[in-house]
Amino acid sequence: MRTLRAMPDPAATADVTSYVALRPQAFTRRELEAFATPRKVRTALDRGTIVRLLPNVYVAAEHSESFEARADAALTWVGPGAMLIGASALYVWTLLDEPPTTIDIATDDTHRLRPPPWLRVHRPTYELSSRHVNDLSVAPAAVAIAQGYADLTASEQSDAVFGGIARGLVTVAELRAVLASMPRIRQRRRLTSRVEAAARGAESWLEEVGLQSVFTGREFDPFVRQHRIRCDGRSYRLDMYDPFSRLAVELDGATWHRTDSQRLRDIRRDAELAAIGIQTIRLASADLVERPQWCRDMVLRARDQRVRR
Repeated sequence: MRTLRAMPDPAATADVTSYVALRPQAFTRRELEAFATPRKVRTALDRGTIVRLLPNVYVAAEHSESFEARADAALTWVGPGAMLIGASALYVWTLLDEPPTTIDIATDDTHRLRPPPWLRVHRPTYELSSRHVNDLSVAPAAVAIAQGYADLTASEQSDAVFGGIARGLVTVAELRAVLASMPRIRQRRRLTSRVEAAARGAESWLEEVGLQSVFTGREFDPFVRQHRIRCDGRSYRLDMYDPFSRLAVELDGATWHRTDSQRLRDIRRDAELAAIGIQTIRLASADLVERPQWCRDMVLRARDQRVRR
């Protein structure tokens, strides 16, 4: 159990229930009674406006099913050194769009705890150092990815790795270090493959498919991945670029390219690159998955035609 937190002046809010409802967080009985009299706390509990989530841990009834309140309650109950791990930590890091239904928490406390169904308490055999994000103690992003990877959907797995790297929450080096140091990682091989794809320049699932399954082999060695080009004062990133034939290959996902505004930007970009002698071939995600050999042939034929000129 944590130490007593500083409480506000009683005049700041109308009553204990109003104060507890201000934020989706947890309070010990001692904290509540530091704000209001024991009688007022008992009244709020009897009325059900404040509810007990865990032994000696309380939240406003309106927040009792929220992830934030339950996560704070779990950390309060387990005590110092506890942290959110796996998918729970990934949600706090904003690497998951939806909170997990079960909260996972790690502790080095040897006392036997009996958590409710919505909470799992783990005792890792490896050392963990926590980070503080939004007032919650969580595992580092790289560790959380490794811990929760197998519990995510395929799209969530991709978003956690590539999104974490793109937003600067984690690096390839950190992910490699975690893979080397953690003794047990479910789907280790799949995660390792994705990390190495990111190291080679992939920034999305679509680019990962291109790197690992389609544009592989000696014929594609001359292509530079994620190449930056300056053109008319703007910087463009090319998914693949052959400097000898000046051919660019763009891998277009349906979600990213379905809006008219994005398509207009792509058309203008292709025109500006063509003006400096760079031809762009765009390949759809459906073709990369369903017709990979056709995609390979189109790129190689276009490159050979430009080299012969």
